[in-house]
Formats: sequence, structure tokens, C-alpha cells
Amino acid sequence: MTLRAYPKCLIGAVALAATWGRHAHADTPAAPPSNETGGETSATKAADNDGLSDEDRKLRDDAERSAIYVNDRYEKPFERDTQVRLTGEQLAQRGAVDLATALALLPDVSVRDAGRGGFNIDIRGARKGAVSVIVDGVLVSDPYYGTFDVSTIPVTDIIEIRVATTPQSPIDGPGGPGGVIEVVTRDALGPKAVIARVTGDSLPSFGMTGTARVALAKDLALRLSASGLMGARDMALPNNASLGEERRAVTGAMRLEYRKGTRRLALDGFLDNRHYISPPSDVNPSSILLIDGETTSRVTLKANDKVGDTALQGQGWFQTMGRTSRYYSNASLSTQQAFEELSATRVGGQLLATRAFAKHFRWAAATSFTHETAEVKTQGDVSTGNVTLVEPAADLQFDRKKIALDAAFGVALPIGVGADPWPEMKLVGKYRATKQLDITATGGRKGRLPSLRERFDAATGNPALGPEKAWHAEVRATHALDDRLRIEVAPYYRRTQGTVRVSTNPADMGKLANLGELDIYGIDTSARAKVIPELELGGSYNYIIACQLGSAEGCDRRVGAAMGGLDPLDRLPHHRFDAWARALPRKGYTALVRARYLGGSRDQGNTTDGYMLVEASASAQVTRDYLGVLRIDDLLDRRPETRSGFHGPGRVISLIFQGSWQ
Repeated sequence: MTLRAYPKCLIGAVALAATWGRHAHADTPAAPPSNETGGETSATKAADNDGLSDEDRKLRDDAERSAIYVNDRYEKPFERDTQVRLTGEQLAQRGAVDLATALALLPDVSVRDAGRGGFNIDIRGARKGAVSVIVDGVLVSDPYYGTFDVSTIPVTDIIEIRVATTPQSPIDGPGGPGGVIEVVTRDALGPKAVIARVTGDSLPSFGMTGTARVALAKDLALRLSASGLMGARDMALPNNASLGEERRAVTGAMRLEYRKGTRRLALDGFLDNRHYISPPSDVNPSSILLIDGETTSRVTLKANDKVGDTALQGQGWFQTMGRTSRYYSNASLSTQQAFEELSATRVGGQLLATRAFAKHFRWAAATSFTHETAEVKTQGDVSTGNVTLVEPAADLQFDRKKIALDAAFGVALPIGVGADPWPEMKLVGKYRATKQLDITATGGRKGRLPSLRERFDAATGNPALGPEKAWHAEVRATHALDDRLRIEVAPYYRRTQGTVRVSTNPADMGKLANLGELDIYGIDTSARAKVIPELELGGSYNYIIACQLGSAEGCDRRVGAAMGGLDPLDRLPHHRFDAWARALPRKGYTALVRARYLGGSRDQGNTTDGYMLVEASASAQVTRDYLGVLRIDDLLDRRPETRSGFHGPGRVISLIFQGSWQ
């Protein structure tokens, strides 16, 4: 079967699932309402001699088991300090088609097109692997580039997107000095369900996504999901020429899950294959990069249990990436200049134990490890590399009434890369000053090793690169008045050492190098108000500035400078804001208009101007099962210069139709 045939097979599979799912809710018993999401149930707490008959006890146990499953999420033994930002329902209403378009809805997360195609994310200037993307507890960045294309996760799998703008806790393992994006997907256990989605836009492109889950036995269930995308966009080239993107992508995922009481086993699999042309510059003549096949896969096994009052979790994962890149000198793709064949793997695991004690306290201990290898073939050259990183960590929590404290400590132990171990920590204090006002203070130190590409790439790699390390401090104040008003203010400061970027020294010939110390500081603000039940208004403003300590200009002069070429980090706009209005004229119908502004920035020695984009979307719950969404991006057709020499596609009109059955 050819790659071109996969989308057709996907269409048939999703259509079959939708037909089956149309009647799925008819034979699914309704679960009793409950706030429980897993963990220890009242059935496990009760003694065997509870006075109930065997039949009554069985009915009670079955009801509690259903209550655990109904919320689509197993209660984790140890929660991260990420905050819920978007739910699956909100993603559907706003027309998000993948994780990239979902994250673009968040004001403190920047989604930007990657130089080799796809989309990467920045948080407060942190990028290139400094932001961890975690899916169901597992780091999913690729083993070679250290980045993750956030457009690869089927949106119908997502039930929550959680974000931390502060560093990853040492208890979660190595990396993540710039923040965490956590994606929680649907459990396999739960009411029988099917979600199918069809999307199309004016680029043009067409996609289908489907998710279905079904019980295989009383405590065993399976969730399957698949998505396919075909794109035929004409990309602009210099001199009024154009080039078709030839985009094809197929993604599949599965989860086989067993759960009984506090015991849980989950086997996850993921496979993604895509073919596309990376958008070239539409201003300057350049090589054409064809990604002639990119395949990523991962397998994860997770086990949870409880021994007495101690919760235990073990997980292991294996990830692979293969990619063939071809560079052409002409748009007809007849003259190949260079090629690159990449294969990379990552194997890792984590053991975690946690227990509550002394009424208001909890301890946790974990050990995480990861090992990455890569081989890159080019014309007459083969480069290889590997890296191993281990991190033991411990955590202590206190939670009582208005005060919550969390202190985590760990040690990053790099092996075989010539780097010394370094200590890591994260301290979080939360105080509920009033019923409406919460104040959170966070401090920490975290680091990451350079990716395999940054160390061993034949063209730009530097084996002598040291780790990036960052100190972080943030105070976040949140004022919430029911659902009528919410205001957040979060000033922050980061000091980084060893940030990896292309050297500005001509003698290095474009090789990567570690920067010295950078000071990065700014403030994130946001507000949301319900004016009347049918109308919500909101907006945000984000300010950030970075300066390199010891530079000739100095930090004080940098603050007063405009765009004088002194930015140590490319593509870092100092000012960003958005304003939006959301109307809810009647139940099941919403309309949203949003204006976003990104200030000017430096990119590869050039200046890009600031720009504003206007977006709009409308959704209608046509029936209980069917949802329709209309979305318009770049409503005013501005086509801004998103990076030096590259402009956006302009106005794009998208239609999304989704069916959900239980």
C-alpha cells in the first residue's frame, strides 16, 4: 500500500467507526454521578464484613468502577504543577485541528513555524528542547532535534492541555528549564465512545480524525485513533513563481488499558508518517527542502499500584525517528544538491513512589533515565552520537487550608558527554490571601543537555557544547470572582547560562556555540470578564526583554534601545497582546473574534516588523451528536512576515464538522 492510499483507508475507517458510534450510546448504561477519577475507592477502604449481601456489594463495586471511568482520566499518583488551560470541549468549539492550533489560543505560548517544516513552541524565549512537551507523562520530543512538532497529535484524543510557564520539576526527570506543555489524552476505559472529525480549508487542505474506544472485557479496554491530512497549497517563491507543498500525513495511536481497583496497566503506541516540502522563502532565492518521508514512533508501558498507603508507578518508553531530507536547487526538484538520512532512538524509564503522611504532608521519590542515539548519513559522511542522562529526585509537599508548599530537589547526571553533574530544584509556595485572591511564588534551577543535532550535526554541530542552565523566579497573582471575572498578573525573571545558538564569530563558520549569561525578565498579564451571560470579553499583554551580561552595550542601555541589533535571541518580540470577545447567543452556539499583535524582532541579523492578526470562529451544536465550526485565520489577509524572508499564507477559511457518540 502506498502512502497516498493511507488517507483513503483512514476515511473508510473513520466512517465505519462513525456508523458504529451512531448507536453506541444506546447500549451504554449511564454511570452514577461522582467526583472520583480513580485511585482508592470507598470499596477498597471498606472491610469485608460491611454488612452487605454479596449481590448488593457487587452492585456497589460495579457502580464505583463506572464512576471511576466516566471522567476519561485515571487519577495520577503524583500531579504536576501544570494548570489546565484548555479542555477538549473548548478545542472543538474553537476549531482547533491539532495541538499546534490549540496552543496558539494561549497568550503566553508562542507557536512558530520551524525552519524544517512543522511547528515548534516557545515560552518566554525558551525553545529548542528547553520546553518539555509531555503526553500522558512521557516526554515526546524527537531524539535528534530535541523538538516536537505539535501538529502531530490527533485533537480528538485530547481532553486537557495543561501549561506551566515555570521549569519542569526534578521529580519529572531531566530537561524542561523553560516550561512544560502537558497533554492528557482519553483513557481507554470508560463508556463506549466515538469521535470523528472532518476538516477542510481554503489553502486547500483536507483532513480526517477519529477516536474510538470499546471494552474488551470487564476491566480491559482499547482506544484507537487515527488522522490523515492532505495539502495542495501553492507556496509563493521569488519572481512570482510558486511550488506545491505536496503534504501528506498519516497518524495512528492506540491504548490498551487494564484497571482494577488501584492497579492499572496501560500500553500506548503511536506512529506518524509524513511527506512535505518545507515552506521556502518567498523573498530570497534558496534551496528547496523536501522531507521525503519522516516517520516517528513510540511505545510506552505504564504500571500503577498501591502497597498499603504508598502509591507506586513505573513506566518505560521506546521512541524512534527516521527522516530523509533532500535539498534541490530548483522548484522543479530535478537537481538535487544534498541529502540527509537520519535515524535516531530514545529509550528511557521512570520509577516513582509517593505517600501521604502526618495528615498534611506528602513525600515522593523518583529516578528517571534516558538514553538517545543517532546516525546521520550525508554525501560521503556518516556522523553518530549518543547521550545518557539520569536524574534521581525527591519531593516534599505540605498542604493545609490557605497554604501549600512544594519543594523538589534532584541531581542531573550526564554520562559519556564530558559534562559534570549539576543540582536542580523547584520551590513552589501558594497562599490563598482571600476567597478570590491566590498568590503563587515559584523559584527553581533546571538545565538541559544540548540535543544530538546540536552536538553532532555535520554542518553546524559542536561536540564541545555544554549544558544550558537556568535560574527562574516568578510571582503569579490570580483574582477570580466566580465565573464573572478573572485577572492574572505574573512578573518573572530568568538567568540562563549556556544558551545554544549560532555563533556570531565568523571564525566559527556557522557552528553552534554557548552564549554567556543572559538576563530575561518580563510580565504576563491576562483578564477575562463576563459582561452579561451572553457575552465575555478578555485580553492579555506580555512583555519580555533579554540582554547578555558582559556585552559592550550592557543591560541598562539595552532596555532603552529600540531595534538596534542587540537582541541575543532571535524571534523574540518584546511586546505581545491580544483582545477577544466571545458571544453565546444561545445554548450550543458560540462566536469568537480575536485580535493578536506581535511586536517586531530580530531574525538572522535582519529586522521583522510587528504585525496584528484578526481571527474569528463560530460553532454550532447542531444536535446532541454533531458540532459544526467555521474558522477564519488572518481575516484581514495581512500575510505578515513571520520570520525573515517568510510570509504567512494570508486569509484561510476552515470548516470543521465533528460527530461524538456515547
